[in-house]
Amino acid sequence: MAQKAQRMNSKTTLAQWADYWLRVYVKPNTKPGGYENYHDNMVKHILPKLGPLRLDQLTTAVLQEFLNREAEHGNLRDNGPLSSKSLRNMRVVLDVCCKRAVAEGCMDANPVPGTVIPHCRAKRVEIMTNDDQAQLELYLRDYGALSSLDAGISLGLHTGLRLGEVCALKWKHFNRREGSLHIEDTIRRISNYDPDAPYGSRTALVTTSVKSDASDRKLWLPDFLLDLLEARREQFVKTFCREPLEEDYIVFSDRGGVTDPDNLSHYFSNLLKVLRLPHVKYHALRHTFATRAVESGIDVATVSGLLGHADVTTTTHYYVHPRDEAMRRAMQSLRPVTGYQPKSSRTA
Repeated sequence: MAQKAQRMNSKTTLAQWADYWLRVYVKPNTKPGGYENYHDNMVKHILPKLGPLRLDQLTTAVLQEFLNREAEHGNLRDNGPLSSKSLRNMRVVLDVCCKRAVAEGCMDANPVPGTVIPHCRAKRVEIMTNDDQAQLELYLRDYGALSSLDAGISLGLHTGLRLGEVCALKWKHFNRREGSLHIEDTIRRISNYDPDAPYGSRTALVTTSVKSDASDRKLWLPDFLLDLLEARREQFVKTFCREPLEEDYIVFSDRGGVTDPDNLSHYFSNLLKVLRLPHVKYHALRHTFATRAVESGIDVATVSGLLGHADVTTTTHYYVHPRDEAMRRAMQSLRPVTGYQPKSSRTA
């Protein structure tokens, strides 16, 4: 490893350095999902544009021009603009990469801190309307206890759990006496970047601990969700002729194992089509839960804890959104201090 580092210098290309950095520093020291984020940002976005440049050519001006172009045309699906979040992620990857190059003497200084993220208009966050949510709930009320996938939708809608958190729930996480769930794990499908991996094993389901101390949390469930979990237990016993063990999954597959988050996501999309509801992503259930919670009078700090956010500003910025009807009611409640009366109620 040391000899490899000694052959690197300021004339090394970013592509060469990135290959070494990802393999030696990132992959052995990050969670699989974190490595996937670093790898994909580097390989899909950064290296196609900056890979041939030598490390001594990576100036602040060069990186700023790169970020500006990505802001306008970095979307790999439609060549359109990238979101500010995607640009921030890309900038973080460049920053960590260049810091290590400086530490190993391959760069004189890190050029990334001098760059700024171009302003991008945030995408409108998806939230289900009251009518759409009501129609979905009517379906789930009748079928949600019987199907694992429907139960997974109910849990997302009524707890705000992330997709991976729902699929990672095991019976050991459920305290029947307290009526609580301990959220400590998450599941995601990640890519296997080993070029020698056999066909059919290019991706894998990986279970890891949740991403922060705040995300490791306990939720006390309302009665209707406790009934749902009891129905899940009964369905498990009926299907497999035994009581579920602590390591068995609450949202279980046909064989009693883990449910692939991708399968639950695809099922949700297809269900919306069947119910003739507008398409939203599974993550919209989390946004919907947070917004409804605030509308029902739960304070934002408590909602932030339920969602597992480390900072309340994350909740207010990304998850709690006023809707047209709520804003209409708010404006109608306002009155001038002079005692103004609408024309329709004035006397001649």
